Amino acid sequence: MKNMNGLEFDPYDFYKKDLKEQVNEKATKLIEDLTKKGNVDIDANISLSKEIKNLEKEIEEFKDKRTGHKVLRGVLIFLIIAGVISVLIGAYGWFFKGEGSTLNILLFLIGIVVIIASILINFLVINKKIKQYDKILNELKTKHQTKVNEAWKSLEGLRNALNFKQFVDFVNSLETSIKLDYEVDYKKLMAIKNNYNIDWEFSKKESIVDIFTGSIAKNPFVRVLISREQIRDYVYEGHRVVTWTERVRGSDGKSHTVTRSQTLTATYTAPAPFYDTYSMIIYGNGAAPNLSFSRNPSGLEKDHDEKDVEKLVKKRSAEIEDLAEKAVKEGKNFTALTNNEFDALFYAVDRNNETEFRLLFTPLAQQNMIELICATDTYGDDFSFVKRNMMNYIVSYHSLASINFDYTKYYNFYDYSLLKEDYINSINSAFYSLYFDLAPILAIPLYQMNEAHFDDRIKDEIITDYEAEAFANHMDGKLFIHPAAKTKQILKLSKMNNYKNSKQYRVSSYAYDQIPQVVYIPVLCQNGRTYDVPVQWFRYDELNRETNVAISKIKENKVSETTNINMNYQKYRYHNFISLYLNEDDFNEDNDNLFAKYINMNYNLI
Repeated sequence: MKNMNGLEFDPYDFYKKDLKEQVNEKATKLIEDLTKKGNVDIDANISLSKEIKNLEKEIEEFKDKRTGHKVLRGVLIFLIIAGVISVLIGAYGWFFKGEGSTLNILLFLIGIVVIIASILINFLVINKKIKQYDKILNELKTKHQTKVNEAWKSLEGLRNALNFKQFVDFVNSLETSIKLDYEVDYKKLMAIKNNYNIDWEFSKKESIVDIFTGSIAKNPFVRVLISREQIRDYVYEGHRVVTWTERVRGSDGKSHTVTRSQTLTATYTAPAPFYDTYSMIIYGNGAAPNLSFSRNPSGLEKDHDEKDVEKLVKKRSAEIEDLAEKAVKEGKNFTALTNNEFDALFYAVDRNNETEFRLLFTPLAQQNMIELICATDTYGDDFSFVKRNMMNYIVSYHSLASINFDYTKYYNFYDYSLLKEDYINSINSAFYSLYFDLAPILAIPLYQMNEAHFDDRIKDEIITDYEAEAFANHMDGKLFIHPAAKTKQILKLSKMNNYKNSKQYRVSSYAYDQIPQVVYIPVLCQNGRTYDVPVQWFRYDELNRETNVAISKIKENKVSETTNINMNYQKYRYHNFISLYLNEDDFNEDNDNLFAKYINMNYNLI
């Protein structure tokens, strides 16, 4: 529930009793307002969409009819072949062997009749019908595409009204302490780095796919989606069938030869790259500055019941008691909490400061966390929570695929009813994911009573390096990857030059060539001999390719000029930034000025 200052001190109950309905109502109002802004004739679109559905139904009906006639044509072709065989058999017996039996005559005559009838029906009826259906289907498909284009065109004003900032405005309009930024806030990044001593460098094998910043009650957080490469062992398997003969004595006392066989299996282990994505909340707060701990999901299934919780609490409480007794003997600082349910479910047994742990996790915070962990009507316990002094990291399963609201997918919609429904659901889903990523932090009242300080002397950047890397990952990946690469790529950006209007970056693509190899592994067979079993495996040779991009920001006002400015580079847009793919070309101040003029003439700030 909310306190008088608008802070969520019980995030689970607050969402269920207040926020869920508020989000749905505001999402509905947002799409309706955007529809008005886009001057969409809803009735006309609904009518067109209904026509399109009727045409689709009609197309399917004629497809079924055509398929039925094609099947019938296949049957007639089969009968023609059967008739030919019947004629050949009858003719062979009747004419060549001189056996004018009734059977041979009937086979010959019936075969002739079947052939002629099947050919006539096929060409005079079936083929004509199929051609007729093909013509009708082509006309229906043309009409369908025309109506789809018309319906799609009717939503043009709405598509033009959609932008990435709307989700930010939407979140900021809600009665929560969560606020988002339109762009990655450089001051927040520097505050987290300088105030909380975090190293912002990700490894060479990690690339930022999406990133945005925000705050919870004036304390900064970053939500980031990372594409990661990991080298792990992969086990390859090979097989070889071996046969041999043996002399055995049968039940009659005589010896005879039998053939035996065995499939030999061999394995070979070699390193291979694996790719995945993970998201992370990085949150800075000065409360409990000396405390560090980590906890991982408890293992409770989403559909668990009270007995499952009791069983887990009982098991872990015993473990915590053992840890506490061991700590006393070894002179370490670890004591069990009075609330053994929270202690067992949260299970931060590596905590290093008992005083600050209790200061942070008050009885209210403990109860809030239990609610989040045991909830069966939300994501439940799908989060890890790591605190390292003043830095907090939340990683959840539910946000592994995406962390941003993708408004661009609605560019493909032509049915307003479906667009509206999906838009409302997607807004709900995007906020739901964000909120329950932040819920473990919102569950701690002390965090919301603390306030960070920002250095106003720090100047904003045209684009932060982290958002630039995300931008590169939203461009066409084929631009950067090495032509010989057989795997996915990891993109890393390094700043080359800062210009007045743009930044030039070098994009390094890391991928691998996949070279087939064969290794022979000796395996002992049941016959007592050893055979080499071939195992095919792949050697991965790292490939690197470097190209350049220039990225600039769209200005507030569009300049009204008529001069034709030619920028012969591929251009891409991400949020309110434009990039030029330079390949291996360099950039200079003249290009920078030209780029700025081109943007002002061709792009509006969404």
